Amino acid sequence: MGFERRDSFARREEAKAAWESDVEFAEMARILKSLAAELGGNIDAALDQLAHHGLGAALGVLAGEAAGTAGISDVEADYLQRRAQSRIAASRLQ
Repeated sequence: MGFERRDSFARREEAKAAWESDVEFAEMARILKSLAAELGGNIDAALDQLAHHGLGAALGVLAGEAAGTAGISDVEADYLQRRAQSRIAASRLQ
């Protein structure tokens, strides 16, 4: 009985971790879409890079497209600021 309970707990924790990962990915995608729209960048290319290579590659795409106006550090700072604002807004809803 103890083994079954432990196995059930492990499955529940795995499901919770998967759900949290999905939520975090959706948050990153939503913020990238709004940032790309503001910068006039290619939303599809940024999301493709996010899905295949991670956040750094997606931010690199946006920084490369906005090379005349903003560097990678500026795009990253904008992303982090939007993410923080999104989390503050979400915490107010709870």
